Amino acid sequence: MNWFFIALWAPFLLACANHNDKFLLSRYLKEKTIGSIVIFSSLFSGVAIPILLFIQPDVYEVSLVQGSALVVTGMLSVFSAVCYLHALDIDEASFVTPFYQTVPIFAYCLGYFILGETITLAQGCGSLVIIVGAIALSLEFGRRGIRFKKHVVALMLAASFLSAINGVIFKLIAVDRGFWVALFWGFAGQVIAGLALLICVPRYRRDFIGLFKQQKVAALGLIAVSRTLFSVSEAVTLYATLQAPVALVLVVNSFQPLFVLVLGILLTTFLPGVSKESLGRMKMLQKGVGMGLMLVGGYLISR
Repeated sequence: MNWFFIALWAPFLLACANHNDKFLLSRYLKEKTIGSIVIFSSLFSGVAIPILLFIQPDVYEVSLVQGSALVVTGMLSVFSAVCYLHALDIDEASFVTPFYQTVPIFAYCLGYFILGETITLAQGCGSLVIIVGAIALSLEFGRRGIRFKKHVVALMLAASFLSAINGVIFKLIAVDRGFWVALFWGFAGQVIAGLALLICVPRYRRDFIGLFKQQKVAALGLIAVSRTLFSVSEAVTLYATLQAPVALVLVVNSFQPLFVLVLGILLTTFLPGVSKESLGRMKMLQKGVGMGLMLVGGYLISR
């Protein structure tokens, strides 16, 4: 299967997780307890560890440097999520999400210097078109105009940079040691990061313990669903980086707004109690232009 279609599963799964998170926050966690989400999601990654051990028993056959680096990538993915959730707590998703389109830019720079990767002119143009399309889908037109929020920008640039480092380091080691081995140590790093936040950040610890005291079983189930979707999405993305330049694989994640839109329309039509999408004429025109650009860009980078 072409690497592009493999990588395309990642933004679809992320879009499913986005709608699940939106339902979770609006229905069960209206106070937006970020700590409970981050810690439970990180610790839930431990469920995948015995599964990976069954698939690849020789996961311990890595050097100390390689194992440590992979653990760090897992921890970076958690800290990236922390930055994203705090940015989302400050401003609406329509302003926050577009900054993830800077991940391929960071990945290209890191991939060029660390992995020696290059892309063709057509692939570069396709990447640019996808980024423009994703931004077009994410713009919000109104009387307030375009706002610049330095705190949100700083948080999302940090999240994007950490995600790019994660992808590049993973590929650097996975090419040598194998996909499953690298994935195992990455998940181990996520669990370690979750434990560190639980022990060292009192506010997060209170949020996490409070979630269990309130016996929000449904909330825990929805968080587990999101964590599973994010984990599978991350695994798909990291696997695709072994088939193509990291920057190109991460650009494919720009299809996430497209999938979010399509799923939103379907949910609005058939399950309005779960999600509601704006279907006004101007909104649909904006979304149509964005989708068209992303499809053209996808064609260019898959050539």
